[in-house]
Amino acid sequence: MFSTTFPVTVLSISIKPIAEDLHSVPSTITWVTTAPMLAAAVCTPVLGRLGDLRGHRRMYLAGLLTASFFALMTALAWSAFSLIAFRTLSQLGAAATVPSTFAMLFRSFPPNERVRASSLASGTLAAASVVGVIIGGPLIDLIGWRPIFFMQTAISFIALVPALIVLRPDKPSQERDPIDYLGAVVLGVATFALTFGINRIGVWGPTPVTVGALVVAPLAAWLLIWVERRAAAPLLPLRVLSARNTRVVIATTFLLGLGWMGNFIVTPLLLQSVMGLTAAITSLVTVPRAGSIVLVSPFAGRLGIRFGERKLVVGSCIALSLVMCLLSFAAYTTTLIVVIVALSLSGLAFGNAQPGLLSAMGHAVSEKDFGLATSLQQTSNQIGGVVGIGLFTAIAADSTTPGPFAFVYLITAGIAALAAVISLRMRDSHAGPVHSQAVVDDGFDPAPIESIAAAEQAVRTPTT
Repeated sequence: MFSTTFPVTVLSISIKPIAEDLHSVPSTITWVTTAPMLAAAVCTPVLGRLGDLRGHRRMYLAGLLTASFFALMTALAWSAFSLIAFRTLSQLGAAATVPSTFAMLFRSFPPNERVRASSLASGTLAAASVVGVIIGGPLIDLIGWRPIFFMQTAISFIALVPALIVLRPDKPSQERDPIDYLGAVVLGVATFALTFGINRIGVWGPTPVTVGALVVAPLAAWLLIWVERRAAAPLLPLRVLSARNTRVVIATTFLLGLGWMGNFIVTPLLLQSVMGLTAAITSLVTVPRAGSIVLVSPFAGRLGIRFGERKLVVGSCIALSLVMCLLSFAAYTTTLIVVIVALSLSGLAFGNAQPGLLSAMGHAVSEKDFGLATSLQQTSNQIGGVVGIGLFTAIAADSTTPGPFAFVYLITAGIAALAAVISLRMRDSHAGPVHSQAVVDDGFDPAPIESIAAAEQAVRTPTT
């Protein structure tokens, strides 16, 4: 996860030097970030389901190899088109590893400790973002952008070796279900139409292409439901979407992704266009936000185990809403120290929310649907990010006054409050029966929770 994540933040600050090196323009090179995001949003659910059907170890290793190979090709890119193509293929490999990573983690932890596993993974992703911001600028200034992807290739292959040794082989399936190719195509069309339409309408405006994409999206979604109801082995089983936690987590993740990614893009513009900071200082100011997520991750796992995912997520959303109000005040008054404090606090709040959401999604479904469930959560986060970036940049991207930025942060505060209200409907894993199984790392089939409880009771009961 680290190896496939840290280049993303490096790319966000290296658009101009890459364009100059490849004799292109920044508007073209921005597709280095846009195209992989669109491709990942489209393919992640399909890749997650393939992991459920064909084995998560197999999918993880294939994704890591793909990401490594095309990271190397990205470093050797000779034109803007080749760079965008190789970077997109590399991120498709990375997208294959994410749902399989969480599926294997969930199977390795008992249900009441899965929030701890989620917090470790979230902390790793945040740490990768911090490293990308800290080392990206200096490395690009010193030796250029290509070595970044040579580094990614090396780290990926280093991660591959222990994976081959440590990860247990996939259990052979009793029934080899056929792959629902028609469902995969329709799901891809629906996701792409929605994500592409939202992403481009903020840049191109209401053109026939963007409007047509947004019209196609709901039609494709309706067709997807129709296809999946009739499929012998549906790619998107409706039983997954029928679970309350699934719907709650998808909605809450969408809202948090909208607010978080929108602010991730807008905040540097506030610091540079309104407060007059340089790009280097801007990077340093925003580092504590991601650093806070890293620091809070171990504590988020403990809080989730002690109080449950519901309280963890609701409390985090409320805290994020209050922090965004503080950030709105700081933006309006252009008080840099308050901006820094608010950004750090926002990282603490967001870092507590993510592990709870991931763990709740894992508890919402049976083990055979882990890959699909976590991929849906990731996709809702990506679509939310696309919406947030498009909406907030339309409001404040070209502004040189603090008013629009303060308004954006107030919108985010309202979005976080709405996420808190929605997450009140979440069920904790210990609030009722769960579908998952307790897992012991001994290579044998996991025993149901009820069997473990019965055995413990039998030991405690005196015999006559």
